[in-house]
Amino acid sequence: MPLVYCDHNFVVTSGQQTDDYKNHLRKLTSDGTVTFVLSPFHWIEMAEDADVARRQAKADYVDSLNPQWLRERRNIEAKEVESAFYDFAKIPHDPPQMVVKVTEVIADLAGQPGDRPSRNFVEHLRGIGPNHPIRTTLNEAFAKNQANIASYQKGMFTPTFRRGVEVLYVERLLPTNSPAGLIIDDSSKKDFLRVQKLTDFPAIAVETLATYDNWAQGRQLAHHNFLDQQHVVALPYVNLFITDDKSLTSLISMVVKDVPFPCAKVITKAEFDASYP
Repeated sequence: MPLVYCDHNFVVTSGQQTDDYKNHLRKLTSDGTVTFVLSPFHWIEMAEDADVARRQAKADYVDSLNPQWLRERRNIEAKEVESAFYDFAKIPHDPPQMVVKVTEVIADLAGQPGDRPSRNFVEHLRGIGPNHPIRTTLNEAFAKNQANIASYQKGMFTPTFRRGVEVLYVERLLPTNSPAGLIIDDSSKKDFLRVQKLTDFPAIAVETLATYDNWAQGRQLAHHNFLDQQHVVALPYVNLFITDDKSLTSLISMVVKDVPFPCAKVITKAEFDASYP
């Protein structure tokens, strides 16, 4: 059963179709033909709709598809690093699951499992308003991206410099304890960091490569493509990625062309509909 990640434009356009069409999508999931996958960033995008009825209808619609959920980006990346380190150190561990039930995503975000409809999260995010931490992070990212583009195009971000930044990022995600609770020594971490590669961590790799492409192309970070980069972390963990966003499709094709791990096939809504009539 393929895991099908839905870009937000698919959520919007499919939700505007007839009841027969939406019921067809629901039947695809109930029959076990496909599993739709969403992420917490869909809640953020739905919360940006000022129309109460419309945003709640979107939230109820996505829940009616009985989706699975991609963990939040930072949780995925931490689990990638943990798993790779445990493999390196030959520490027994369960393989990480990146696509899970919504209860597990809630546990990641809130610290304890819960089961709430999407409209609860959408209305919560809407109620926080412009001071939501995601908005603050977005504004900071815009400012940093401007400076990074200039530095990159001046040749300041050499391969050696980029490698150092990548190692530092991974180091901050390393676990402090084994699954059995044993403290992990610093020498083991240093040995791991000496041999690890960016592509050992698929979600980190695709996000980083997308960032490098932004810098190389002088692409100004805007609200839309910032959110796009949050969705691309799904690529190594699903089979299909539905989007009609041509700029996102172009970015993805650049990001995945040389990576050594499998990534989702990107298809349009029309191609999905033709494949699952």
